[in-house]
Amino acid sequence: MSIEKTPLGKNSDIPLIYDPSVLTPLSRLDSRTKAGLEEFSSQFQGRDYWTSYETSWLNEKGIPRNKILNLSYSSQSQFFIESKSLKLYLYSLNNKEFRSAEEVQEQIKEDLENSLKTEVIVELDNKPRKIEETFTSIDSEELDKIDSHPLSLSIEPEEEADVAEELSTSLFRSLCPVTSQPDWATIYIRYKGNKINHKSLLKYLLSYRNHQGFHEECVERIFSDILQRIRIDELFVRANFLRRGGIEINPVRVTPGNSPEIIREIRQ
Repeated sequence: MSIEKTPLGKNSDIPLIYDPSVLTPLSRLDSRTKAGLEEFSSQFQGRDYWTSYETSWLNEKGIPRNKILNLSYSSQSQFFIESKSLKLYLYSLNNKEFRSAEEVQEQIKEDLENSLKTEVIVELDNKPRKIEETFTSIDSEELDKIDSHPLSLSIEPEEEADVAEELSTSLFRSLCPVTSQPDWATIYIRYKGNKINHKSLLKYLLSYRNHQGFHEECVERIFSDILQRIRIDELFVRANFLRRGGIEINPVRVTPGNSPEIIREIRQ
């Protein structure tokens, strides 16, 4: 479905009855083609992780129940879910009665897999994922300025010798491709290869500040740009976006053969 036909950026009534038809899949191929990323899609694999902190339904007595919903699916799936449609779908569960949390989990899995045409891992948990901070922040790098135009391709190698680093910045911002509302995230980059100049990397990541793009597209562009400009043997890029409407989106892209693990960021 084209983005113009999705609920994003439009006034929508909160559904009062269960309605899986509001789920709106978007074509990855169309998104990557529009962003100029189609030719690089074979360079990475990964998963899109979603967390909803406001997942609620009714038990058989009509009493509300709440849990944290974690779901994920492959970055090679044909479709990805449009975020507002997922929010509307989860709202539609609020007044539906279920016999157990397991039944809710199976219903969500069935509905998402029908919409996305791919396997979806769904978990209902009582506690958020653990927080683990092991990456080195580059936020304190001294910059004279940031580029006013988006996506300044200024990533530079610093040394030819191989290194292994884990870097992060909590200063990342991009814009919704439809509403232009800001999306804030911490970007995590783990790599092995030629040492990346930290200052040029931070300057590059900050150039997304006024770029309009889906969360998934931003991560894939960062991944592809690093691979094109630095000799890298292994690369991991994760974006921990802050929640909007009670939902976080955390895309992870890695070089083939590596694990796309997800860890919660302290601001989440």
